[in-house]
Amino acid sequence: MNEVGIIRHDESEGLRFGKLMAECYYYMAKHIVEAMGEEQGAQVIRAALKEFGEDRVASMKREAAEKGVEVTDFEKYFTIRDMPDCGWINGDERGVVKQCLFHEVWKRYGDLGIKLGSYYCEIDYILYGGFGFHLDRPKNKCLGDDESVFFKAKLTSTASPVESIFSFL
Repeated sequence: MNEVGIIRHDESEGLRFGKLMAECYYYMAKHIVEAMGEEQGAQVIRAALKEFGEDRVASMKREAAEKGVEVTDFEKYFTIRDMPDCGWINGDERGVVKQCLFHEVWKRYGDLGIKLGSYYCEIDYILYGGFGFHLDRPKNKCLGDDESVFFKAKLTSTASPVESIFSFL
């Protein structure tokens, strides 16, 4: 039986790329923390993720403009979302993730893999916030929960949903 977090040649290309991305992130984040220390390393990782997330939002917005899509709700967001869903298993309820492909890879590296993975999970605030959505995540597999839960709502004010996480940058 294939362990979910192990890369196998017979898996789909999308699944393999997702696992490779998660592994690459882990090793880069691990070496940043080792070289800079935990606190400063975490700041550098989060700064890089913030920039990466903002670039992804800009790219998705360009695609939306090219297609004439105004992203006003989640259905429209998912028509231009850049990340494929392969490797994730959703629960019965909308917004519940039972299996996260990245988490499956990161947990192979123990507590450090999970902790570094939790920094990556913060990118979702940037991605949704970039389109004016507020994300509330009461559960996160990388923070020890048995599932990840995403509650999303359209913002009604101009407050940035990412300010609290990335305020130190």
